[in-house]
Amino acid sequence: ATHRCFGLFILACGLMQGSHTVYYSFGTLHWRAAGVDDAVIGFLWAWGVIAEVVLFAVGARATALFGPLGLIGLAAAGGLIRWIVLGATTALPALVLAQTLHGLTFGAAHLGAMAFMARAAPEGNAVTAQTLYSSLAMGGAFAATLLWVGPVYAAIGADAYFLMAGLSIAGGLSVALLAR
Repeated sequence: ATHRCFGLFILACGLMQGSHTVYYSFGTLHWRAAGVDDAVIGFLWAWGVIAEVVLFAVGARATALFGPLGLIGLAAAGGLIRWIVLGATTALPALVLAQTLHGLTFGAAHLGAMAFMARAAPEGNAVTAQTLYSSLAMGGAFAATLLWVGPVYAAIGADAYFLMAGLSIAGGLSVALLAR
């Protein structure tokens, strides 16, 4: 049962991290093509990091309040909103909102993952659990998504973000299954 739960955990986290592929790969190119100034693009990237750091600063309280799976679920909800916004508009206020949600889409997912492994990994297997998480959910899921996202973005542009919203929904459903 532990292996099935951990596999579902990896799937949920992989979907959440994979949902960032269009953003990480094409975000700057998309914003430039829409006429967003490079200085503003730099600000947007920094703003996303600030949102993540703020969440990590209150991480212990957030984990106590929402729990590991609650944090990953918040990441899924944040991803649904964030990717729809980024697919729909390049208006600066919307971009700032979307970048603020980085605190959830990456930060809450990662914080929840770390807390989940700290609680769920059998004694003596914490390093193995983190290695599998890093290689499969972080790296592997991103790489697998990247294989198809390039051609999809080339074909449909910003609408590819809507597919990322779908990955967030799938991640959220996986978390719901895991919570059961």
